[in-house]
Amino acid sequence: MRSKVWWGLAFGVCVVASVVLPMLWQHSLVDLKVYRLGGTTLLDEASALYDVRLAGLPFTYPPFAAVVMVPFALMPWAVAVAVWTVGTFVSLIAVWRLSTHNRLGSPVLLAVVAGSLVLEPVRETLGFGQVNLMLCALVLYDVLGPAGRPARGGWVGLAAGVKLTPLVFFGLLVVTKQWKALAHASAAFAVTVLVGFVVTPHGAKEYWTSLLADTTRIGGLAFSSNQSWNAFLIRLTGDLDGGGLVWLVLVGLTVGGGLWLARQLWVTGERVAAVSVTALVGLLCSPVSWSHHWVWAIPLGVAVIGRLMKYRLLFCIGWFGVFTIAPIWWPPNHENRELDWSFAEQFSGNAYLIAAMVAVVILAVGLRHNRGSGIDRSDPGGCQADSGDIGDPGGPGQAPVVGGGGGLRRRRGGSAVRVGPHRG
Repeated sequence: MRSKVWWGLAFGVCVVASVVLPMLWQHSLVDLKVYRLGGTTLLDEASALYDVRLAGLPFTYPPFAAVVMVPFALMPWAVAVAVWTVGTFVSLIAVWRLSTHNRLGSPVLLAVVAGSLVLEPVRETLGFGQVNLMLCALVLYDVLGPAGRPARGGWVGLAAGVKLTPLVFFGLLVVTKQWKALAHASAAFAVTVLVGFVVTPHGAKEYWTSLLADTTRIGGLAFSSNQSWNAFLIRLTGDLDGGGLVWLVLVGLTVGGGLWLARQLWVTGERVAAVSVTALVGLLCSPVSWSHHWVWAIPLGVAVIGRLMKYRLLFCIGWFGVFTIAPIWWPPNHENRELDWSFAEQFSGNAYLIAAMVAVVILAVGLRHNRGSGIDRSDPGGCQADSGDIGDPGGPGQAPVVGGGGGLRRRRGGSAVRVGPHRG
């Protein structure tokens, strides 16, 4: 009977999502068209990769990304759309399974996946035909994988070769002393750069020496979709040149504090939280973080829910509610109207940033609470995930609870044990 209730609920969510999503669908997969343009140009005239435009939109990714897009350029448009959309949907399923350590029953998994289709970052990713969910799933699969997995870290390097944002996870590998994974990631990324120079020497030189720092090619920095520290400062001060010294200081503090928090979470076994906080560092510090980049709201939200002992349902509704109703679009936007926002409009227009800070505070306060409760944080395996159980979330040790909220807790007898069921 209980199973029937869950399946009924899942069916209801699917019906609602199927009705609501088409009403919110926008953009006609324009980014997929740009990806295909990159692949086509690489085949026709590789040296012109960064000169071509699609309705004024340039190809803004590393040369290796164009290599990856060649198969999609060779497909008929309808086939490319179908394959890409299915791949995105499969990636969304993978993100949920990896974020929850595959502990959701089939009807619950179906319900949360269907429900998350209406999250603004997800529906924007689908509407634009963006690659964000695929990269998110790839990074989670790689970083959360067993320490003994061959070439672990390599997928992170390849993901960074497609879109530079996954480079931030190199920082997590450094602060957690996962040297083998870091070596694999670095080697894979270097290969992607080399491949770019082989297929389009002129384009690769142009990208890495001049275009990389040109944020004007990406879009308007003040645009409300840009949910980053840089955009926040631009909208707050009205200075289109960026946040300047204040931004640099804020970036430095975010990188230092964010990676410190990520390391502490990793050591205590909260791997999903650690990876999500690292992703958040990248989102906040990048000059441009469009709202569809914020698909990391899914694993971050799951991690915080796993951390909370009270008010889980309230937080769940609030967190995913914010990313569904997307208050960032409420104030006037487009054509730099964001520069005239009132004080109240700054709150709704920067809603993703505010939500992120709430999540960070909860995770950080949770660490302090755990310390005061006598958690053993010494970790016999150290931080070296390549050589001990601490880096093997799927290995012989206990798995953390949903959301990575496992960690180590002290028994009455004084010995530290992992919380969470044994893997079979």
